[in-house]
Amino acid sequence: MKQVLISSSIFFDQAVILENGRLMDYTYEEKNNKSAVGNIYKGKVMNILPGMEAAFVDVGLEKNAYLFLDGLLSDKFLKEKNIKKRDVLNISRVLKQGEELLVQVVREPMGEKNIAVTTDISLTGKYVALIPKSVEVNISKKIKAPDERKRLEQIGKEVMKNGNGMIIRTFSENCSKEEIEKEYNMLSAAFMQMEQEYNYSYAPKLLYESNSMIEKLVLDYIDSTVAEIYVEDRKTKEKITAILKGYDSEELKNIRIIESDNSFDIFDVEKQLGMIYDRKVELDNGGSIFIDVTEALTVIDVNSGKYVGSDSIEDTALAINLHALDEIGRQVRLRNISGIIIIDFIDVKDKNNINQIISKARSVFKEDRVKTSVVGMTKLNLMEITRKKDRENFFNLITRECEHCGGSGRTSSKVYIFLKIENIIRKIQKNTSCEAVVLSTGYMLYDKIVQDCMDVVNKIEEKYNIKIYFDKNKEIFTDEIVIDKMGKKDYINTYFNRQK
Repeated sequence: MKQVLISSSIFFDQAVILENGRLMDYTYEEKNNKSAVGNIYKGKVMNILPGMEAAFVDVGLEKNAYLFLDGLLSDKFLKEKNIKKRDVLNISRVLKQGEELLVQVVREPMGEKNIAVTTDISLTGKYVALIPKSVEVNISKKIKAPDERKRLEQIGKEVMKNGNGMIIRTFSENCSKEEIEKEYNMLSAAFMQMEQEYNYSYAPKLLYESNSMIEKLVLDYIDSTVAEIYVEDRKTKEKITAILKGYDSEELKNIRIIESDNSFDIFDVEKQLGMIYDRKVELDNGGSIFIDVTEALTVIDVNSGKYVGSDSIEDTALAINLHALDEIGRQVRLRNISGIIIIDFIDVKDKNNINQIISKARSVFKEDRVKTSVVGMTKLNLMEITRKKDRENFFNLITRECEHCGGSGRTSSKVYIFLKIENIIRKIQKNTSCEAVVLSTGYMLYDKIVQDCMDVVNKIEEKYNIKIYFDKNKEIFTDEIVIDKMGKKDYINTYFNRQK
């Protein structure tokens, strides 16, 4: 049984997907930095970089977007230009400075990299993704049954109109023609409206805004396997109820939506999320994996740890590697690790065993909602995996380079500090009647909070009606935040000033 838990803070909205109480997936959105991935713009080409086979496109955001040659040569673009892909030798042949074009954001800014856009436009619903200017009906590879694939393909051909094709998503399995047609028509109408705006507007202009986190959650995660959705307030409950009622599926309408302000505590989510920050992850068979994130790639090292296994070294290594893959797949999803991933397995020699590991990896990552490819295994038992980049991985979001070690280490980011402080204050307000609290931190974290974080701390004070004081503790050397004292305002104020 699956549960979906949604939590909102001053700075952050987050949702977790649990399976029998175990954390399986995690998604989030910063309130003041809504993701632009999926947004569609009328953009204007500002500069062409032939040496990089890319162009800068003004879409109205703070920085111009990257449009790479591969992102330019969509079927739609080639059809409109009446050119063949094989004839395009460089980007300057098909794109001119000042040209206007329809683009969609496919990657958020990451580090020094700007957002990336493509001309390969799509509008995603729960059952289908509309592919404009296409005559194809593609079926999700996760739908296996030949008869069902044939049925869905026939439905797609019957409902397709206006020269707009589609991808029939996994959620469409066993759905009626009416459900699929209803959503296809809605997406088709949205695209027609977008085309009209494109023709009568000046670039740059936002033509289509991607869904909110809650809407994306319903589109990508909520299916018949979900039994319960926990929300913190009535407004969110009513929003999700309304979205689910828009679908004819009885299975979706039977999902229980429960209003609870402490669901993360009930399911011990914070403890489970805590391991996202850890470099070392223990496996339940005694083995372990180590995860090291760099700018260029992520390296995951598999270790035997306390696992003893069988008498055969080869069999022991195979067992640990296969078991580790399940946890690696989970960690990749939870941390949103993307780009190049290298897995350093414990050495196995037998070719059949190597093939077993490759097969298991492909099986594990086949279920990933983000496009992931298992490239293969080297002679040194190193597996290369590529995973599509669309946003910053969670580790880089909640940490930043440590200014004291020249970038060789990481320390807590402002995002992590905000989440930590608000979580502490929320628990105090829920379980006590205190009016003020003194939080102790190490010297470095204290300076960071006082210099950079007090605006958000003030918002936390207002939301929970608790006064927050911070005190330096020379015994704390980590980014830990400890409750020193709490009580009535007058008592805490006197205590704090006496400490000073």
